[in-house]
Amino acid sequence: MRIRPLALALIALGCGTPNVKPVESMGARVSETNLRTTVETLVAFGTRNSCSTKGVGEAAAWLKAEFEKIPKLSVAYHEFTDEKLKRGGELVPQKNVIATLRGTSRPEEVIVFGAHYDSLNRADKNPDIIAPGANDNATGTAGVLEAARILGREAHDRTIVFACFTAEEQGLIGAWHFAKSLKDSGVSVVAMLNNDIIGGAKDDEGKPLNENDLRCFSAPPQDSDSRRFARLAKIVVERRIPDFKVLLQETIDRPRRGGDHQSFNKHGMAAIRFIETNETDKLHHTAGDVIDRIHFPYCARVVGADIALLGNLASAPPAPAAPELKVEDSSVSIEWNPVEGAQGYLVGGRYCRLHFEDVIETNRTWAALDRQGDQPLSVCVAAIDARGNVSLFSPETSLTITK
Repeated sequence: MRIRPLALALIALGCGTPNVKPVESMGARVSETNLRTTVETLVAFGTRNSCSTKGVGEAAAWLKAEFEKIPKLSVAYHEFTDEKLKRGGELVPQKNVIATLRGTSRPEEVIVFGAHYDSLNRADKNPDIIAPGANDNATGTAGVLEAARILGREAHDRTIVFACFTAEEQGLIGAWHFAKSLKDSGVSVVAMLNNDIIGGAKDDEGKPLNENDLRCFSAPPQDSDSRRFARLAKIVVERRIPDFKVLLQETIDRPRRGGDHQSFNKHGMAAIRFIETNETDKLHHTAGDVIDRIHFPYCARVVGADIALLGNLASAPPAPAAPELKVEDSSVSIEWNPVEGAQGYLVGGRYCRLHFEDVIETNRTWAALDRQGDQPLSVCVAAIDARGNVSLFSPETSLTITK
């Protein structure tokens, strides 16, 4: 991906103006101690199987109480039952834990940051068998709670919903019910970020496998809302945290595996998943997924990336409308309508691929890209405000270039 400045003025991406708290300073506040405490506490419940007689309910109550300690949050259970979740033939009541940080100027626009707090041990059908679930997914849950503590100290334009889901291990059920409730209520979900397995597991010798990057999964096709969100995530995180990389993936998730972002996709919402890069999944869903395998410095870096992306999006301008394209000699001209509050724009161009081949920065409402062969070109635009917050990308405009 080439980043090309074009007539850029007045903008310092990633830097706050006076009286504005830079997002990256929030990420610097992430506490490894807090992350460890949360993981230790969740593991200590023995199991968090969504149908357990003891463990999952206590975990939900503890999470709710922790969110309630954050002054600006409104905290509640989202309760449901599901035919797939029974014990002894009886439906088992379920509880997602939902904490809402209401936005100031655009509270009707909602960003969801979620992780599943339930766990599973496939060795036995008994739901009360020990299932520590340290990396899968006490780490992701710890990230959501820590991000709420940090982002909750600031005001944001949009509403952020911090969600801890149950019953992920039985088929992404808790997230599906919550996404459905949002859709049925007419809530405008701008985007959903899912944290699932972010502990940077250690190898058998105790050496960390992950240090400087994470994977990002999103739903195809290449022009989907989720893919555009993933491309934004890569740009924002890598600018806010220059030595940390987001590795975009071609699939919605790993083979034969899934995550709660998919439940939001099924309800028509843009959603992506952050997950450690060098995943060691042999101990997932076993009694061996224990805290000693977690590399908390890496976990903290992922949460810093979460905060960079969420803080950016929570106060970013609206996305522009799709641009207009026109072939002119050896280039393609691009024009779009201005966005209120924008002081600059990012123009992303790609040729049928996952990644942008070109990203242009400009403070104008037009740009040009060099023609590259006769492959179809797709272009989208994001708006940037005076604080360096970057909007979601517009829908893409595509054209086939013929020689």
